[in-house]
Amino acid sequence: MVQLILTSNGIITESIPVMHRIRGMMFSLAWDGKVRANGKGLVGGRFYLDYPSVGATATLMMAACMAEGKTLLSNVAQEPEIIELAHFLTESGACINDAGSDKIYICGKNQLHGSEYGTMPDRIETGTFILAAAITRSCFSLSPVFPCSLSGLLEKLQLSAIPASRGDDLRGFNFRTQPYPGFPTDLQPQTMALLSTCSGSSIIEESVFENHMGHVRELQKFGAKIEVCGSTALVFGKEKGSHFSGSRVTATDLRGGTSLVLAGLASEGITEINGISHIDRGYENLESKLCLIGADIKRQDLNKGHANNFITPVCTSTT
Repeated sequence: MVQLILTSNGIITESIPVMHRIRGMMFSLAWDGKVRANGKGLVGGRFYLDYPSVGATATLMMAACMAEGKTLLSNVAQEPEIIELAHFLTESGACINDAGSDKIYICGKNQLHGSEYGTMPDRIETGTFILAAAITRSCFSLSPVFPCSLSGLLEKLQLSAIPASRGDDLRGFNFRTQPYPGFPTDLQPQTMALLSTCSGSSIIEESVFENHMGHVRELQKFGAKIEVCGSTALVFGKEKGSHFSGSRVTATDLRGGTSLVLAGLASEGITEINGISHIDRGYENLESKLCLIGADIKRQDLNKGHANNFITPVCTSTT
């Protein structure tokens, strides 16, 4: 087993075990955090993933498409994005079977060809907008949406909304992040922001990524009451009549930064968010889209010649 520490562009620092030797490829590791690979050609084989990683599954799928012979990938990720990748590669001439199950069969080809393909909507962006509606207690329409791709989130939100149907506030809930079809880790920070505004206490267990609680300290600046022990967070819901207060915060990663935007929308007063380049990695024109549904957000260019540094959300009701 080789341990790699990856730190780049705000991606969460992870200790990732490399459990698989890929036949035909020779790896040499440099201390500068980069991985260099050399090989005379790829040869198919049988590979078992000790964890159904989306990135590992996608990488092995693409490698196997051009490898010599047949490949069987076992215990692979079953996310909708894996199915979508398989469809795209098939349109480009690849031979892939059973994507979306825990085993994928691939027959290598000498070459692929170009193709035109339309992708499914980003389900994490969709989930973020659903949570934006929930945290501001608002209503708006989203389209297109594939509910089955977000079943882990929607089932929890339906439980939270039961008291709301009786005129009470949203109720907190517990969840554990898991590979698809479980609760997506990429929506954990945004959901934590929501739960900080709900009644009652909630328990969040992060089982996918290490060190995925970096947003807690920033959410606390809004007034969120959260305690962290290892990979578990205890979120104490708001007291009756209490509200988030605008604050100056810093995004340190993509999804954690987005949780700060949602918290800013639910706050009284002005919130300034630094480090929005992290948010831009995963969302195209997030502030423009939120403005279309009633948010008041401005992007400020504090350093000419450099990327925009701040988003300033002002609490406002959305419709």
